Amino acid sequence: MDDLLPQLLSFPPHPAPAQKLSDSDYEKRVKSIVKLLNGTSASQLVRGVGGGGDLLDILDPAINTLPYLYTLLAHISNNQDAKQGGASVAKAFPPGEQLWQKMLVFMESFDPVQVRYAGAQWLSLVETVARSAETSQKPITAITPIRTAMLRLDPSTSCFTSTHLLFVRLCLHTKAFQDALPILDNDIFHFPTVDHNPRSSPPQLSEQHESSYAFITTSSGLSQNLNYQDHLRYFLYGAMLYLGLKNWKRTLLFLELVVVSPAINTASMIQVEAYKKWILVGLLLKGRPMVMPKNTNSQAAKFMKAIGKPYEVLANAFKDKNSEKLYAEFYAAQNVWQNDCNMGLVLQVLEASRRFRILRLERIYAAIPISVVAQLTSPQPENHAETEAYVTSLIASGQLNATLGPSTDSTKGSMLRFSTTSTGGPLARSETQQFEDLTRQTAKFVQLSKHIKATERRMELSKEYVDWARKNRRNKANGDSLLNHPLYSNDGYGIDEDLLADM
Repeated sequence: MDDLLPQLLSFPPHPAPAQKLSDSDYEKRVKSIVKLLNGTSASQLVRGVGGGGDLLDILDPAINTLPYLYTLLAHISNNQDAKQGGASVAKAFPPGEQLWQKMLVFMESFDPVQVRYAGAQWLSLVETVARSAETSQKPITAITPIRTAMLRLDPSTSCFTSTHLLFVRLCLHTKAFQDALPILDNDIFHFPTVDHNPRSSPPQLSEQHESSYAFITTSSGLSQNLNYQDHLRYFLYGAMLYLGLKNWKRTLLFLELVVVSPAINTASMIQVEAYKKWILVGLLLKGRPMVMPKNTNSQAAKFMKAIGKPYEVLANAFKDKNSEKLYAEFYAAQNVWQNDCNMGLVLQVLEASRRFRILRLERIYAAIPISVVAQLTSPQPENHAETEAYVTSLIASGQLNATLGPSTDSTKGSMLRFSTTSTGGPLARSETQQFEDLTRQTAKFVQLSKHIKATERRMELSKEYVDWARKNRRNKANGDSLLNHPLYSNDGYGIDEDLLADM
C-alpha cells in the first residue's frame, strides 16, 4: 500500500497547476489511474496504510474521486455479510453507520468528470445505498443522497437512466412527493445510445458537453440496460408523484407520455393503468373528457378504451353536468375504482364537478347572488352558508378569480363577482410578474430548441440516416426529399457533405 498510495494521489495534480491540463492529457492520466485501480485487488485497497488507518481517511472524495470510489466498493465486496447480498447488505452497512456515512459524503462531493470513467462503479455504489436503505426499512434515507448524486453527475438529468427509475420508485414508496421534484421537473430529452458513430471522431469524456447523452451511453456503465417498460414505469410513477402534489398539469403530461408510447397491436397493462388515470386527471384539470391523442397507436387505443370503459362512462356523466347521473355511475362501479386503487382520485372528480359548474357561471354572469349559486350548484340548495364557505375556499386556493361582497339587496345575501381579466381580482398579476413568466417560458423554449437540434445532429450522424440519405441521393426525382426539408438544411446542424462524398 505504501508504494500504491503515491500513485493514487498523483491524479489529479493537487494543488492544481497554473496551466490546466488539456483534455487529451487529462484523458491519458485518468485512464492510467483507472487501469491501476482495476488491477488492484480489493484486499489491497482495504488493507490500510503504514502506521495504521484507513485509506478512506487519507483520500479526499472531491479530489481523489476514483481511488475513493474503488476503496468504498472494496470495503463492500470484502464484507462477508455484503457478499451474501439481500438483507445482509443492510446488516453490513445500515444507515447511520460509519461506512454508510462515507458513502453519503462521496455522493455529495465526487468529481462528476472523473466518475464518467468509472460509470459501472458509480452506479454500483448508488444501487448499494438504495438497497441498504430499503432492506433496513429506511428507504427515505436514500432519497437525498441519490438525488444529489444524480444532479452532480448530470445537472440537467435530461438523459434517462436506470437511476431515474430507481429514484422515483423510492420516492413513491416513501410518499416523498416534494423530494422528487428536483428530478421530475427536469424534462427527459435523451436516452443512452450506442457509442459514437464510426464516421465521426469519438468525444473525449472530459470535454464540456452540451448534453449528457455524449457521456451517458449504453457502454458507459452509468445506467443499467433499459427496456420499453422502464420508460413507461418512470412516467407512470412520476405521474403518481405529481398526483400527490395535485399538480394536474404535469400529471396529465406524464400520463399522456405513457398512453401515446409506441405499441405493437395492443397496449401494455402499464398503459392501461395510465389511461384510466389520464381520463380522471383530464376531468380535474380541464373539466371535460379528454380526446384520445391522435398519435396513439389505433390498436392500443381500442384495447385501452375497452378496459377503461367504466372511466369513460363516468367522464361522459361528468360532461352532462348531471349530478344524479354522475353519482349513479360512481356507485355502480365502486368495486372498479377500489380494485384499481383509484377511489381517491374518483372522489376528487366528484368534488370537481361542483367546482367546474361554478366556474362555468362566469361565462354567463358578471355577478350572481350566493343564493342563486347554491340553487344551481350545491347538493344542499337551501344551505347558503355552506355554499358561501365553499366559494370562499375556491377563491383562497386560487381556483376562482372572483370576490365575495355584500349585495345591494340585503335579502339576497352575499354577491359573487367574477373578474374576467388577468389584471383584476385576487389572482391579478402585475406586468412584472407577467414578464417574469414570459422570461421563464422563453428560457424553456431555448433549452428545448438546443435539445432538438442536438437530437437532429445525432440522427444525421447515425448509420440508418446516412444509409437512407445515400439511397435518397440516387432518387433525385423525389421532390419531398427529407434532405430538402428545412429541419435538415445546412444551417450548422445539417448533414456534413464529407460524410456522403465517397458514396
